[in-house]
Amino acid sequence: MWKSFQKNILAGLIFLLPAIATIYVLQFLFSLIDAFLGSFITDVLRTLNVITVEDGSIHFLGIYTPFTERLLGIGFVLTIILITWIGSMRIKGQGAPVFTSIDRTFRKIPIASSIYTSVEQVVHAFAQERSSFQRVVLLEYPRKGLYTLGFLTGESKGEVQRLTNKECINVFLPTTPNPTSGWLVLVPKEDVKILEMTVEQGLKFIISGGVVVPPDPETPQRDTYVEEDLKNKRLVINVKGKKERRNRDE
Repeated sequence: MWKSFQKNILAGLIFLLPAIATIYVLQFLFSLIDAFLGSFITDVLRTLNVITVEDGSIHFLGIYTPFTERLLGIGFVLTIILITWIGSMRIKGQGAPVFTSIDRTFRKIPIASSIYTSVEQVVHAFAQERSSFQRVVLLEYPRKGLYTLGFLTGESKGEVQRLTNKECINVFLPTTPNPTSGWLVLVPKEDVKILEMTVEQGLKFIISGGVVVPPDPETPQRDTYVEEDLKNKRLVINVKGKKERRNRDE
């Protein structure tokens, strides 16, 4: 019974841990961002007489709120608006000198520069444009019998294509766990296998060192278990809720 209990609690933890971690991270980010900007914005609104404090409670535009220290969530909402505004400026190419100055500043700070560069590399790895990494491929490299995961970046052209005398494609082979570094190989098309996994799945596979393995689309996931119907002397095989009855002799 003790071993069975250990197995059950371990299986439950494995199933619930991703959800628990996600909720914890979201709650931590919300509390951090809202506490940082929420109090500041509340003080600004109080100075502008938008909010008032009566009997230890905050009144927003004369309306009673259940909050006492700050308007809960206002800092988080403002942060989302600010991030969206900055993203819009980046896409439109506006404010380039300001963004360049911020980037250079962080790169000059001794300890912060290492953190900034590492996070930047990981973010850029997941934010690669589809035109850069088109498909995930598998090839025998660095020798026959050893397989390496790579990303198709395009077809070989120009002088390189002419001198190889073969129809080649450009494959970027990333390193683990940092997929932003790697090397380029030109491989004949017949030596490359195109995989069905997405670029995002390939990046997760590489960054995790092979721990996070994408599912095989040719092997459907099936939840199968067997029940025994003693009364009718039959086995009941349940596959995703569909029951198939067979005689015990079968």
